[in-house]
Amino acid sequence: MGRSIVLERSLEVRCWRVIGQIAKAEKRKELIPVLLRAREAGGTDARDLAEHLFCEPNSRLVVAERLLNIAEAYGLVTKEERDRVFTLTETGEKAIDTDEVFVPELGTWTICASEDPLLPSPILRVDPWNEPSAFDEIKGKKRERAKERSPEDVPAWLREVVEKPITPAADAVAVCIDHLENKAEAVETNDTLSLSWNVGDGRLQLTGNLEGKKVSTELEVPARSSDQIWLTLLENEALLGLWDRNRHKLRVSFDETDETEREAMVRDLRFESPTVPDYGMFDPLTVTAVPITAKSPADAQSWAKWRLRARIRDYATSERYAAWCDEAASPFDRNELALPTRKKLAQESRNLTTSRPEPRIWHLNAAEDWGL
Repeated sequence: MGRSIVLERSLEVRCWRVIGQIAKAEKRKELIPVLLRAREAGGTDARDLAEHLFCEPNSRLVVAERLLNIAEAYGLVTKEERDRVFTLTETGEKAIDTDEVFVPELGTWTICASEDPLLPSPILRVDPWNEPSAFDEIKGKKRERAKERSPEDVPAWLREVVEKPITPAADAVAVCIDHLENKAEAVETNDTLSLSWNVGDGRLQLTGNLEGKKVSTELEVPARSSDQIWLTLLENEALLGLWDRNRHKLRVSFDETDETEREAMVRDLRFESPTVPDYGMFDPLTVTAVPITAKSPADAQSWAKWRLRARIRDYATSERYAAWCDEAASPFDRNELALPTRKKLAQESRNLTTSRPEPRIWHLNAAEDWGL
């Protein structure tokens, strides 16, 4: 059933301007050899580095020192004071594996986030922001805006990602928020983002617009099978007890079906508040063409008889009538059915005949009377 289930909802996006130190992942190819040497030797210093990387232990000593100082500032190596050598840190090990270095920068940032359980982290985008000049704040165009600026507490759920390397869902650049001030300025945004979870195809997409940029990101799909999701949706609608798990069909009574459902043996199911535990509520959903079957033997009998009558569109010869009986009973257990003979059905139709009988009644009775 998962193929036709697409769970969707809009995200509540909030943005803040906040002072903090944030490190963004960059390709720093000049630092990777430094880290590799530190790992290879179990520690290195400027002279060792100059000798092994530049083959000039004297003339390149200053360059080696500078590279080590940069690596230490980025937390990639740490200096052992007793031996005065630089050893690789866990961050440095990750930099070698990813070929990326997190470069920290202290400043004011615009952080857009959303507290949604389907997101790998609440951070959607992180962008640097330049504070307006004193003139703009007091005399310039931004003076009215400055009066409206009101700091608020950074929410706890946003603080939970501090010091954790993440890749914002709406941006491809990995970041690590080293530190955030306690107060932030809320920023109004009209940006819209939505999540679309195609359960059958196993795809989760984040789409929309954020900070003037189009967003289209593939996210990791939750570890829930399509059958699990389907059974959960049915349970929410008190339909789980009617679902035949062996035949993958919904049991319904004959009187609750319309003519289209009786013939096609499928029904469109509407879920007003589809909810998945741990992942929340989604927009109203219609699952099309859900297979249905009879709720009871009595329903199957009435249903098959209706299907038989619906097939009489021509002279009901013995051969045709037998084929129509097979078609009418095919969705059900044939052993539970007792479809009427042509003679009996013809007699029933005579009793129901009005002043303007249906063509099927003529086709049935004519074939019986003429022994076709």
